[in-house]
Amino acid sequence: MAISKTVSRQRPSELFQWSVLAAGIAIGFCAKAQAPATEAVQLDRVEVTSGKRKQLQSEVAGTVTALSGAKLEQLGVQDAEDLFKLSPGVQFNKGNADGALYSIRGIGTNTVSDNVIFGQASTGIYIEDVPFTDPYVYISSPDVAPFDLERVEILRGPQGALYGSASLGGAVRYLFAKPDMKQTHFSVLTGFSSVSGGGTGNTLNAMANVPLSEGVAALRVVLTHRSDPGYVDNLGTGRKDVNTGRSDSVRVILALKPTPALDVTAMYVRQRSRQDGDAGVAPDPDQLKLNAPTDNVVKSNFDLGSVQANWDLGGLRLTSLTGYQTKQRDQNSDLSYFLVPDYTLYSGDGPYPDVHSSTSVERRHSNSFTQELRLAPVTAGDLSWLVGAFHQKARFYRSQTVLIPGANDPVNYPDDIYFDTVRLGTATENSVFGDLDWKVTPKWSVGAGARFFHTQVQFQRSNFGSPFTPFADSEKGTTPKLSTRYQFSPEVAAYATASRGYRYGGINTIGSIPYKSDSLWNYEAGLRLRPSRELSLDLSVFTLDWKNIQVSTSNDQGFVIISNVARARSNGLEATLAWRPLADFSLNGSLAYTDAKIKAGFVSANGRDVDAGTSLPGVAKLQGTLDGRYTFAGPAGSDATASAVLQHVGARRAQLDADMRLPAYTTVDLRLAFAWTKWEVTAYVQNLADSRGQSSAAVNYSTYQNPGAVNYVEWYPIRPRTIGMSLRYDY
Repeated sequence: MAISKTVSRQRPSELFQWSVLAAGIAIGFCAKAQAPATEAVQLDRVEVTSGKRKQLQSEVAGTVTALSGAKLEQLGVQDAEDLFKLSPGVQFNKGNADGALYSIRGIGTNTVSDNVIFGQASTGIYIEDVPFTDPYVYISSPDVAPFDLERVEILRGPQGALYGSASLGGAVRYLFAKPDMKQTHFSVLTGFSSVSGGGTGNTLNAMANVPLSEGVAALRVVLTHRSDPGYVDNLGTGRKDVNTGRSDSVRVILALKPTPALDVTAMYVRQRSRQDGDAGVAPDPDQLKLNAPTDNVVKSNFDLGSVQANWDLGGLRLTSLTGYQTKQRDQNSDLSYFLVPDYTLYSGDGPYPDVHSSTSVERRHSNSFTQELRLAPVTAGDLSWLVGAFHQKARFYRSQTVLIPGANDPVNYPDDIYFDTVRLGTATENSVFGDLDWKVTPKWSVGAGARFFHTQVQFQRSNFGSPFTPFADSEKGTTPKLSTRYQFSPEVAAYATASRGYRYGGINTIGSIPYKSDSLWNYEAGLRLRPSRELSLDLSVFTLDWKNIQVSTSNDQGFVIISNVARARSNGLEATLAWRPLADFSLNGSLAYTDAKIKAGFVSANGRDVDAGTSLPGVAKLQGTLDGRYTFAGPAGSDATASAVLQHVGARRAQLDADMRLPAYTTVDLRLAFAWTKWEVTAYVQNLADSRGQSSAAVNYSTYQNPGAVNYVEWYPIRPRTIGMSLRYDY
């Protein structure tokens, strides 16, 4: 069935959802009006390390969202889908297990990772500053278990000066809670959930912190298990809830401080994920169903080890960060929609009446070694500076075999193999970087930074067991950054920044055509207002100028081609509000307006015209989140907390070279928790009105009877209404 309609409808339930939250906020205000007046409470002073040194969030000349682990737990965040709704200007584009793509400020050309076979993603992901974004062959985007996190920092705008490649639109940093050398801690968090029209899930998380020698050594061990309830049924195989997923992880952190001048943190993380069916639905995005003769199977794993040492040398601090990681994502996918039954029209072979299905067997593996050295003053004065060097070498392997069982053609398709390829190689980056911030006067500071990089890609390709063909490419460049900040008064500050980001270039495996790195400039100005100690408002405006974009589109045979074509510009406004008028009531809001469009048209690899003015995919013009929290005296001597999260995501384009729209959606999450000294019981409902929002969509093209036309769309829905309970114990 050909699908070419545009989906952009509004749902009556959205009005109901907005009304629910408005009513909840009104109830909260009424409750406060009836309660005895208490003294207003100052907002928390949030400390971040986005500049690779400690700073107050309010003093950063740029836009950083810092979400503490405590807040994530209060709001019931369990995975990336929950996490990224809390930051303005960040779009979470869903996929199968560990296959999500993130875009920040609209910078991205795909919403589904299955369309990103080669090339680097546009958002950098870091775990304790070890880069996790694949430099050349896309392996995965691991969904890091959020339990026992110190915080997550989301840096908006390119971060090329300090963080290197990939962070074109921005970067995400996961920071784990560190061992406590003074006290023993133990926590257990368990729960269950049920999803509307689907199955049930459960979680079991545990943390143990043990001082090995007070003030000298401590160990922190974290175990997590999450079983996600499925809600997609496959009519073709007769299986229900095929997208049921499981994720298990272990995290071990050892902290040592043998002398006052030296501290060492060693970490090991292992996470295993599995999904035994497709998370996408087709052809109707409103029905949680698909009809495929085989089920997808995704197994995704990663291991990460790192050692960070900080050594104080007479007023200077030398930091060494060594990291090693392995990633593996094996996926068996149904390709029947693409090759059955009319692939014979393309191949010229056949007919093959016994062929009723087609499958793709992919194996993606990588390992990466990174080393970073930094030198900076121990105590920042009027002149704060940082210099460093970075090395990364990543080895990658990717194979794909496409099968058409039942062909029984030993000449054209021996062993029923339609396509077979192996690609392996290395990607290397070496760079030096520096950053400084000069406080010219007590109120005015200026900053500058830059990174000089040299990237290399070498790989080999073999098709159908042929001898390997080698390819190689390399590039050099510089990514500068400039900033200034002025504190007009304790209540008003302003900043402006200009920064450049880049990502790897490489070589197409089809046609052996090289493509260059793409880069963009971000120009941003912001205003921070603190009219009172319980209220803050941050405003920022930006424009990003993106040139020589690496655009991934499929040719008439379905192979992905990356080309440096077109220009794009993203203009926007972001606002965040924090209000804590009383100790037991707080309200946080964020709003992002993003207008990201192609500025120069081009022709995609399959011959479709993409005109100037076309919106970049996956980015909503309007996106906002509002969360409120109210504490009160609960039953049986408990402290009770009621919280709500409202999220609205506007309509988006699904793919750059297809006129497919993802409709706007709105969700409401509610939680009620009762806490005692050591115990906490929580009940919650997510997506209260059961909105059928679509996070992303994979679009495929007909290459036979109607070249260039959309012949299949697979939609990735947001999680339906989910209810659950959890129990926590802390010692």
